[in-house]
Amino acid sequence: MEKTTIVDLENQLTQLENEQNSLKSSIKELEDQESRFYNMFKNSSVAIWEEDFSEAYMALEKLPCNTRTEYTEYLDEHPVILKELIGKIKIMDINEATVTLFNAENKDHLLSSMDKIFISESFNTLRDQFTIIATGGYHYECETIGHRFGGSEFHVLLTAFFPNKHDKLGFITMMDITDRFEKEQQHAKLLKETIEQKKIVDILMDITFSLSSKTNQNDILDTILEQIEELVPYSSANIMLHQGNNLVVVRHRGYDKFGAAEFMDKFSEKIVFMGAAKTFVDSSQMQIIEDTNTYPGWKKFPQTPYIQSILSIPIEWQGKVIGLLNLDSNKKSTFSQKDAEKLKILGHAAAITLQKAELFKQIEKDIEKRKKTKETLKFALEEKEILLQEIHHRVKNNLTIIISLISLQNAKSSNAFEVELFEELSQRIHSIALVHEKLYENHNLSNIDFYEYTYDLINSIRDVLAYRSDIRILIDIPQNIYFDLDKLIPLGLSLNELITNSLKYAFPKSGGEISVSLDKTDHYFTLSVNDNGIGYPDDVLAKENTHLGLILVNSLVEQIKGSISLNNSGGASATIRFSDSEN
Repeated sequence: MEKTTIVDLENQLTQLENEQNSLKSSIKELEDQESRFYNMFKNSSVAIWEEDFSEAYMALEKLPCNTRTEYTEYLDEHPVILKELIGKIKIMDINEATVTLFNAENKDHLLSSMDKIFISESFNTLRDQFTIIATGGYHYECETIGHRFGGSEFHVLLTAFFPNKHDKLGFITMMDITDRFEKEQQHAKLLKETIEQKKIVDILMDITFSLSSKTNQNDILDTILEQIEELVPYSSANIMLHQGNNLVVVRHRGYDKFGAAEFMDKFSEKIVFMGAAKTFVDSSQMQIIEDTNTYPGWKKFPQTPYIQSILSIPIEWQGKVIGLLNLDSNKKSTFSQKDAEKLKILGHAAAITLQKAELFKQIEKDIEKRKKTKETLKFALEEKEILLQEIHHRVKNNLTIIISLISLQNAKSSNAFEVELFEELSQRIHSIALVHEKLYENHNLSNIDFYEYTYDLINSIRDVLAYRSDIRILIDIPQNIYFDLDKLIPLGLSLNELITNSLKYAFPKSGGEISVSLDKTDHYFTLSVNDNGIGYPDDVLAKENTHLGLILVNSLVEQIKGSISLNNSGGASATIRFSDSEN
């Protein structure tokens, strides 16, 4: 046996001291980590719960289940066991953010009143957590509803973490997402309304096409009745006219399914005996009968016993009710006020159709009477102006719908380039929509005041692009200068590009001034957009590197047979010169 020397003992002692120091260092590191973790836990702005699921896990192992589906179904069928499992959860700690989230007075107040913050959605969330734990899962996330002290509810993004399969100490985080949830609901509602509005626009376009392309009254009325069913489903429908002392059905649809088509073909009744229908004509108001069996004055016919509810739209022309658009249903309480509002404009379309047909009859009868011919032509001109004005309105609405759809897509994008691209595209479309809006608002349907248009366009650019208030935009354009559609759209798009270009690139450090001016000399206009910023880059002036916006401006200027020049004079300066001729 070898002797242990003093040197060996000293070496062993040194080794033990090193190991002891290493152990102390590890303990200190663990203590530091624990301290950092606790500070993060305590000071986090996110609500965090530290929970012990050990007892709940042992109880879950005894349940006759294996898969997540089996656990979910079992706990749904045995709510008492679910409550027992909830009672086995031990809350080890919560941070101050949790206390704040639930409007509790302090930790003790919250921990002693857990039953007051749980609602049905809370139990469903806990059920799903138990299912994840029982089947070996480590992570769970859902959106649910929380209940604050004081009674208010809020939407929560809940995330549960279970570190490993054996350690059932978990962490639950909660974030208040009420604002996000409400915005998503608003976006969903807007999308639904946009889709519904597009459907209405499409139907109106079909009807407008029928009005402009068909002369046969029956064909147009059939189109209207068919399209109405796309908006508001019905069992049967008819169009009645007030002719003399009678109400006469001039067109109907759907009655053949109930064996009443022949009856409607010959329908003509004195209005004084029609009860509710007479009231509808006299009132000039949309009417809904939820139950024909109990409605006072409703006249039943043996041929149409199936009719249980009614929606009646007055067909009005020049302040006078000339008939009724009636929708029937074989069920009670089928129609709503919203349905009636949708059909209001179709009642106008029916009126236009009927009056259009009557106009043709009058032309055929009185073609040799000069005075009657002039009155008829005047009426037709007024009608066309109304339709033209309506077309501008519908074009503007369609473009607005496109802008809304782009905005919805933009709201979902997190790519800065895509966001900027969507904003520029929306503003370009808006500059066109603004032209149709001005045409719709003006009595003159062919020309628009350029000063008013430019003023509104600049305000729109600043609203959409949200630029700094330290950039001033001055307008030096004489009033009462008018341009038609063919000139205004290229000019508006060009202004949009040039002003947007100055706002984005002319003033990288501090604010400045942009001026827009229009001058007329002889038979030419000169439109200028100047700023006192850093000016155009040399390669742009040399036409070696032309940006997309400037390419678009050049193309637009060519459309109006004009010319454009770019230069730097105390900043960027763009000058467009074009003729005042209409050719």
